[in-house]
Amino acid sequence: MGDLERPFPNANVLLDRVVDICPFPATAQRLMILVNDEGAPIDAIASAVQCDPALATQVLRVANSAAFRPAGSDAVRDLRQGLVTVGLGELRMMAGAMALLATFATRDELSLDLHRTSAVSGSIAEAIVPLGPGVTRSLPYLCGLLCEVGALACLAVDGPGYVELWQRTVNSNGGRWSPEAVTGREALEIKRYGIASRTIAARLLRRHHLPPEIASAIETAPGSSPTVPLFHRATAFARIATLLVVEALRTRDSAALKEQIGEVARITSLVELDVDELARRCLLAATTMEKTLRAARD
Repeated sequence: MGDLERPFPNANVLLDRVVDICPFPATAQRLMILVNDEGAPIDAIASAVQCDPALATQVLRVANSAAFRPAGSDAVRDLRQGLVTVGLGELRMMAGAMALLATFATRDELSLDLHRTSAVSGSIAEAIVPLGPGVTRSLPYLCGLLCEVGALACLAVDGPGYVELWQRTVNSNGGRWSPEAVTGREALEIKRYGIASRTIAARLLRRHHLPPEIASAIETAPGSSPTVPLFHRATAFARIATLLVVEALRTRDSAALKEQIGEVARITSLVELDVDELARRCLLAATTMEKTLRAARD
């Protein structure tokens, strides 16, 4: 009997184990206290951010994004200036997001793949969601960035079982991802844990008091009504589409990608954008993020 067939405790037990095995980083806890204190000096916040290189990089990235920096203006290179540009509300969300990802920074091969796809998911979500009422500038990116936190939690607690689940999902489709394979992975997760990894992610975010709109977006199921907020449906879209886009970039075979993107848009009720435009934005966002990740490794 393989690891996947062995019974596993319910999702609440899994979540308790995650908290025990992967505690929230002390630096992140201190930073979350600071950004929630309206009287905290910006220099103290900057000092706390500097202790987390990944978060510091993220602050500067967001501060220099098109959403924050007017065309033709100078790049933001100073962290303190970046914090002022981004604002404490945005920083609060970023700090929580980066801290959650840091709790799962293992050397497991699947974990590394999930960290990579998380970054690409964030870029894809950001690329397809326009700003509007209730949507802050970094919200779509952070929803995409955290969409696989539940899978990372399953991997941290149930390593061999979740690796087998992941491999079985891909192998059932000839060794490649497809929209059906991604939804098939969710079915196996529900069979093993009682809930899907997207729901595990949402519960983890709520336990760590991250903004409820992020947890709700990540929990959005494929097949939700078109009346569900756009950035919720876009998060569900990004979680599924990212695996397809990353594989197309890896194999240099994007011939079927447009059709697959159209299928994912249908599955997630993402009807606002033309399929050609969706595919273009997904590929551009993923290619840009892949270059960023390679540069960071080099």
